[in-house]
Amino acid sequence: MASGEFGFDTAWRAAPEAVRRALGLAYEALVADGLAVGAVLTDAAGTVLCEGRNEAYERGPGAGPLRGTPLAHAEMNVLGSARTGWEFGSAVLWSTQEPCKMCAAAAEFTGVADVRYLAPDPWAMADGSAGSSGAAPFGGAVWLLAANTMFLRSVVVAAPGPAEPEILTHHRCVEPETAALHGAVRPGLPTAASVGEWLEEIWSALSAAAAASRALLTG
Repeated sequence: MASGEFGFDTAWRAAPEAVRRALGLAYEALVADGLAVGAVLTDAAGTVLCEGRNEAYERGPGAGPLRGTPLAHAEMNVLGSARTGWEFGSAVLWSTQEPCKMCAAAAEFTGVADVRYLAPDPWAMADGSAGSSGAAPFGGAVWLLAANTMFLRSVVVAAPGPAEPEILTHHRCVEPETAALHGAVRPGLPTAASVGEWLEEIWSALSAAAAASRALLTG
């Protein structure tokens, strides 16, 4: 049974710690008015070793070693928080979005054993480079939709003027379930205290969107 067919509590508890924490970091970036991407590095057993979120567009104090620079992608902040002597040959880098070329190259350079992501990067989908990282998607439709809804919302909130950002317009064509879910979620930045509370609030719409997405894939 797919996670979207469970109640929220069951699905959330069943998700690996890395998935829950990466989504939580993406949510932290979203409510901080940044780009909603989160990532963690785990050992072979799935224990989170270090974490990071996209901080390229955030101002003020923060934890990321690259904060406020164009290098401050979530995955780069994770790898920048790791230590040289760690055993990367059994580590896994998890991200809410497919890593860009820079982040994929950094993971390869450091010797990370595996890279996994929850959703294709909407910008990569728009320019035709989705899937080029060689990383493995993980988690199913419900977490994909949650990750990309947060990503799109962060872009929409940051966009100047009232016009719809091109990336959302593009998503209406290539991933209509995410665009529809984004439209069904309350406008503006969420106010829930945690990603868990926010996901529970939208779980009915999220589950329905995941079911529609799976139906399209199975035809």
